[in-house]
Amino acid sequence: MIERNVEFETIVQIDVIKGKIFTDIESLLEIILDNSNKKLSNELLSSRNEDTLCPENEFVNEVISEMKTDFKSATGKDIECIGYWGHIHEHNMSTNTHNHGEAYVSAVLYLSVPKGSGSLVFIPRLNQYDSSMYKSSILPEKGFYYMFPGYIDHYVTRNKSQEKRVSISFNFKKL
Repeated sequence: MIERNVEFETIVQIDVIKGKIFTDIESLLEIILDNSNKKLSNELLSSRNEDTLCPENEFVNEVISEMKTDFKSATGKDIECIGYWGHIHEHNMSTNTHNHGEAYVSAVLYLSVPKGSGSLVFIPRLNQYDSSMYKSSILPEKGFYYMFPGYIDHYVTRNKSQEKRVSISFNFKKL
């Protein structure tokens, strides 16, 4: 009998970097909540209508520095932040499927994650005819960020909690 030698070859691998932030998360949370009435768009049908202004401040600058350092350590590549904004999801709110277009990498940092407030779901397009069969869900943790290729479709499930889920999203370009 002939001995068979079978092995797997990886043809696609998409990594998500999970990192802990050591910046003052509570101060950052307060800044986002203080700007909750400053939406990035007043158009109800715009996806930017659910985005909240996050003004430049020392805490967000520290977060960006930590993310850049972690990304360089993990990949050997340098990145530069090209934009960031806040999200405040009340009870029953969610984010529709989207991607970050031209961003090399994107990230989301969770500032408040009440129990039952939803998951971050990635939908890599590995099959042009049926992307629904490829989903990966992450239950976010307060004080952690998740960094991923900007072209990956993703969404956030409904916040079933009575408390607010608060996060900040970031886009980066490759240097």
